[in-house]
Amino acid sequence: MINAVYKKSFGSYKGNPFIEALPAVLEPKQVAERIQGVLDFTTSDTQASTSVRAHLISQMMGQFFYPINRHIDLEKKLSIMIREGYVGRNPKDGSLNTRLQNGYERLMSGEDDSFRFPAVTSTARSLAFIGCSGSGKTTTLNKILSTYPQVIYHSELNFTQIVYLRVDCPHDGSLKSLCLHFFRAIDQALDSNYEKKYALKRHSIETLLNLMRQ
Repeated sequence: MINAVYKKSFGSYKGNPFIEALPAVLEPKQVAERIQGVLDFTTSDTQASTSVRAHLISQMMGQFFYPINRHIDLEKKLSIMIREGYVGRNPKDGSLNTRLQNGYERLMSGEDDSFRFPAVTSTARSLAFIGCSGSGKTTTLNKILSTYPQVIYHSELNFTQIVYLRVDCPHDGSLKSLCLHFFRAIDQALDSNYEKKYALKRHSIETLLNLMRQ
């Protein structure tokens, strides 16, 4: 967790502390410099035996990462997704409180279509990133996400912002397991006890999903 330091932003991002506490938008060259891997290599390694060199090469494969245009493009899309999602959740213009109130209404009523403020438009974006197993999807995403702090604390707002959350798909593909994984990931990021508080109790799937939203 880091403390928020604000930098003026642009367009619809301007004046939103959740966006202005994020790192600056990176240019393609900066992205490449941030996510590329650095090899731990010495020239004497080339004189090692065949068996040892095989191990050294295998170790380098875990370190080596050379950004290509697809990686740069993915970083740009994720950068837009993260920031656009906060446009409709600005704590300074009331939009965040509106969404929290709507979530509370759904939670209390148990109905997904229950809203206190019905005229709320989502600014959230989504993206499908598909590839064969072992093609580097996880490595690429981890490299890009490492350019962001995961948790930012806003002392002026007394608010903790989770910039991103990585949740693995449950092995059985069930919604209940997804909720369990979600609360577990929250606990790992915040050192909290949401899994014990919500997920391990006998709540219905609908209630767990509404708790996730809230």
